[in-house]
Amino acid sequence: MKRHRRIRAGIASICLACSAALALNGTVLAADLIRAPAVPQPTAPGDLVGVVLENTLTHAITPRYITFGTVFARGQLPKGEAITAMVGGKSEPAQIDVKNRYPDGSVLFGVVTLRAPAMASGADAPVMLRKAAPTPGTVAIMPALEKHDITITLALNDPGMPTRYVTVYAAKLLAKARAAGQTSPWLAGPLVSETRVSRHIQGSLRLVLDIRAYASGSVAADVQLNNDIAMSPKGGTETYGIIIAQNGKPVFAVPHIHQFQYQDWHTIIRSGGRAPINVVHDVAAMERIGIVPAYELKVGMTRSTLVDELKSITAPGWDAPLAVNGVTQYMPGVGGRGDIGPTNAANTIWLITQNPVAAEYAMGQADAAGAVPWHFFYPKTGEFVTTADFPNLWVDGRGGSAPYTTGLTQQVDGKTGWALDVAHEPDLSYIPYLLTGRRYYLDQQNAEADYSEVGQWPAPQARNNGEGIIVGPSEQVRGAAWSLREVADAAYINPDGSPMRHYFQHVIKNNMAFLEKSIPLWTKQQGDIYGYVVGTYGSGTNAFAPWQQDYFATTMATMAFQGISGARKILLWEDHFLAGSLLTKTTGYNRHNGISYNLFIQNKNSKQIATTWAQLDQDTRDGGQANGTGWAHSIGDYGLTRLAALASVYNATHSAEALQAYDWLLHSGAPFIDMQGYETTEQFWVVPLSSRKAH
Repeated sequence: MKRHRRIRAGIASICLACSAALALNGTVLAADLIRAPAVPQPTAPGDLVGVVLENTLTHAITPRYITFGTVFARGQLPKGEAITAMVGGKSEPAQIDVKNRYPDGSVLFGVVTLRAPAMASGADAPVMLRKAAPTPGTVAIMPALEKHDITITLALNDPGMPTRYVTVYAAKLLAKARAAGQTSPWLAGPLVSETRVSRHIQGSLRLVLDIRAYASGSVAADVQLNNDIAMSPKGGTETYGIIIAQNGKPVFAVPHIHQFQYQDWHTIIRSGGRAPINVVHDVAAMERIGIVPAYELKVGMTRSTLVDELKSITAPGWDAPLAVNGVTQYMPGVGGRGDIGPTNAANTIWLITQNPVAAEYAMGQADAAGAVPWHFFYPKTGEFVTTADFPNLWVDGRGGSAPYTTGLTQQVDGKTGWALDVAHEPDLSYIPYLLTGRRYYLDQQNAEADYSEVGQWPAPQARNNGEGIIVGPSEQVRGAAWSLREVADAAYINPDGSPMRHYFQHVIKNNMAFLEKSIPLWTKQQGDIYGYVVGTYGSGTNAFAPWQQDYFATTMATMAFQGISGARKILLWEDHFLAGSLLTKTTGYNRHNGISYNLFIQNKNSKQIATTWAQLDQDTRDGGQANGTGWAHSIGDYGLTRLAALASVYNATHSAEALQAYDWLLHSGAPFIDMQGYETTEQFWVVPLSSRKAH
């Protein structure tokens, strides 16, 4: 099966540092729209999930092992079953390391390893994963590692001191960790095994190695330098050089790294080189499960979008240690941007196109998550520090300044170049973890979800200390939306039985209890227009932002798909406002105002809160934000966010009102609903699952 409407060779030069130039011409990006190729669908008994393997090189490749993440529908792969891979009509060995199960014991998410076949230049190999009996055996890591030993040498430049050299041999570190019972297995089976070991270097700096060995004898190591130890007497900025060698030959070297505390970075060393294979997932199946937003898949992405990403990942400095890789460093910055949405634009483009360039760009942004100073590792537990460890912890610079807060023992340095903000935090790592199964990306998801808690004001009227309440009157609704998104995803996808999964599930339970307790009060206060989540908005304002309500609904819909108790009930409550503000035909109310930039719920000359649609309309007109017969105050992505919210509500609840409102807005003739808007706000183009229409 040849590839069409996709990049053929470009990604190989990026991933493998090939010397061949990247030709941005008709043979590389021939089509105007880039769409994902068709993925095999289950047809025979035992069929599970299809993928397509793409050779991204301009020459043929030999068989090799690859590992990636895979999602299954409830009941597809029962407990006790394993998998095999059907490639070209032939059954090939495959391994699944199960990370999450549904309540019935069937597999939800697992890390799959299989042997990709030989492929000609630019060729594809369709693969169908099928049920099979378990295969015995486990790959031994140590013999392969001893054959391809990895050495990490750090040249530590402490202020006022001569350079100090520290050399770590991966094989010796693994042997010592095993003897002490301090390894942390991740994969184990007949095709691949992986385990984690670590060593404290100095201050708050630690070396972490995820060491992987395949049945072929090849070895890979995810080498991480994490300057993230928190709540200890020592810490601060580290300056050093690094050389990583394999079998005595340097394969990675950076002479100068200036790493602030609470920053991480990593690089992957492979004895056999990187497998030049792009894995095309069945994203439509993932959407039906609800594990990713239901994006429009038929339209594809424009050629220019992929060209821009290709230019970025081939530019000098891309993916260097602590590189930004296109992530907005000043998060509080206003305005629509690709960072903000149910996930970020990079992940959306990857999901829609399954293109190797899109994959590389999105994973680069997940790598950049390591550079964000929101990593607070607590050696006592071996996890990121939580409100269970320090109920009053506030990692803001003001932490510890009041008796109800506990501050970091070393504050985040103001010179990191990053400004954090839960109200604008991007979703960087969840989807890269789902599609790759790489443990480093799970770490990044956990770090951000943890920051979403300990970065919030812990006062009793806000986070309520250890309860971790991140919704309500003391929080911006958008901040609550994105914080809950990160925490809920972490609660859902952390491995079953893990401490972080238990912690995040506990926090989500507390937040849902708070919401369910608040809804009757909010309903009474809001009257006929009930359904908007209460939160802080500006200073002394008498308005709220309907687009922030849209954000919150997309998160709550995801939580409903995740099976979180109460999420569907809250979503239907929100639907009364989200759909009603577009469908209500009450005299004196203009439906165009449903997606204004601001809706005023209190007249400037009165303290009375609007409780009818007519009052809401009048107060909004008095506030100067009414749309009239047009869309003057709905510019930007405000209409698109409502479409995303309504589609999300419908997909999670099958609300007829949500679908009716979606259809009305889609066909309203609003200028923001067109392909130009789609190209720049793809992260909001969520569609009803039962009504896939090209927009």
